[in-house]
Order: sequence, then structure tokens, then C-alpha cells
Amino acid sequence: MPTAVVTGASRGIGLEFVRQYLEDGWTVHAGARSPDAATGLADLACDRLSVHRLDVSDHEQIAALGRSLEGTPVDVLVNNAG
Repeated sequence: MPTAVVTGASRGIGLEFVRQYLEDGWTVHAGARSPDAATGLADLACDRLSVHRLDVSDHEQIAALGRSLEGTPVDVLVNNAG
């Protein structure tokens, strides 16, 4: 099963990327600055979606995401934040 990482995933184009990848059967790691406020992501909750707190200007949060994905092959990275 392919895996995608999408930054800026809480709304707009990022959320649509997440929605489409999930519909196509992918595993998705979605980065959002405020996951608790990302109601669109909550509506997509399933076993193939992992939501990560990610502010791309915070180096520690970027490193934490990298550590959580260690050993996971990533097929697509969508750099949508910002």
C-alpha cells in the first residue's frame, strides 16, 4: 500500500490531497499546525490516516515527524504548507 505525507493538510488543497489519496487506498500522514482544529481531517478519520502536529517553521516538530516515519517508505511528499 503506497504512503503519502501531506503538509498543510488541515484545509484547502492539502485536505483535498489527503481525501484523494485515502479514496485511492493510500496510507496518509497528514501534517497540520493545529490538528485539534482540523475538522476536515477528523471527518476523514480511518486506520490509514495519521494526523501529526506540524508547523513547518518549527524544526523540532519537523524532526519529530521524521522520527515517527523512520523505517516507513514514503512514496509521495506533498509540501503544501505555507
